[in-house]
Amino acid sequence: MGMKISDFSNHFNNLVEATIYNSLPSGLNIENFAIPVQTHSCNVKFIKQPGKYENVDGLISSFDYKIPLIISVADCVPIYIFDIETNFYGVVHSGWRGTKGKIIKNALNIFINQFNSKSNNIYIAIGPHIKQCCYEVGWDVAKYFKNIKKTKCDNKWFLSLDKEIIYDILKFNIPLKNIISSNICTYESKHCHSFRRDGQKSKRMLGILK
Repeated sequence: MGMKISDFSNHFNNLVEATIYNSLPSGLNIENFAIPVQTHSCNVKFIKQPGKYENVDGLISSFDYKIPLIISVADCVPIYIFDIETNFYGVVHSGWRGTKGKIIKNALNIFINQFNSKSNNIYIAIGPHIKQCCYEVGWDVAKYFKNIKKTKCDNKWFLSLDKEIIYDILKFNIPLKNIISSNICTYESKHCHSFRRDGQKSKRMLGILK
């Protein structure tokens, strides 16, 4: 039975269920879900039916179709998006490549430009992920980002993915009060799966929005 790591439903006025589990919860029929076949791309797709969607790392749907969405993460950032007026909702998987490529901007452009979402109606939750304290990267990655801390003694770079993502979100004039970010670091928490900590044997957590 999967352990619930975080629940952001209250942030969305409990109009949707936004959760993350460390494994598949018992009794959950995954065949009813829309599932992105994640490739660390910047691709986001609007969908109207359940099933697997190749080469996308973000899915968007609406209450009209009643489709639960799911993404898998193990250090990368799970992002939940919900428009409380139009009832469009989406999930995004954003690692350093997706963050560099602005996948969150691609998702928000769909909300605003295709579905006429108003910025003040969009609410966003950023789930557990590897935090800056533990996310050491090389200069080949660090050079693409603004939110980098460099240690003076040994010239190491530490990246804050959530600060980068929030920086991009705020460009859409979404109020800061509409954005929350988990303080759980997947590398540090024994309840979370972490590829950086556990390597190839790491399992995946499941971010669910329905």
